[in-house]
Order: sequence, then structure tokens, then C-alpha cells
Amino acid sequence: MNSDSAFNYFEILMLGTFAAGWAVLEWQGRRLDRKRESEKISGL
Repeated sequence: MNSDSAFNYFEILMLGTFAAGWAVLEWQGRRLDRKRESEKISGL
């Protein structure tokens, strides 16, 4: 195990965290869009 391997694992972990956070934000945004759309339809 060389000195770069720990940093490589950290980079992969950070990339995975970023991707997971992005996915959660996308999911929440779509959920809010559906909620807003249903409120708009029921409000008419």
C-alpha cells in the first residue's frame, strides 16, 4: 500500500458522496415538482 492509495480512497469516497447528494437533490426536486403540479391542478 503506497502513500497515494489512502488519498485515492478518499477521492472516491468524496466523489460518491457528491453523487449521492446530487441524486437526493434531484429526487427531492422531482417530488416537489409533482406536488406543485397536483396542487395547481386541484386549485383550478
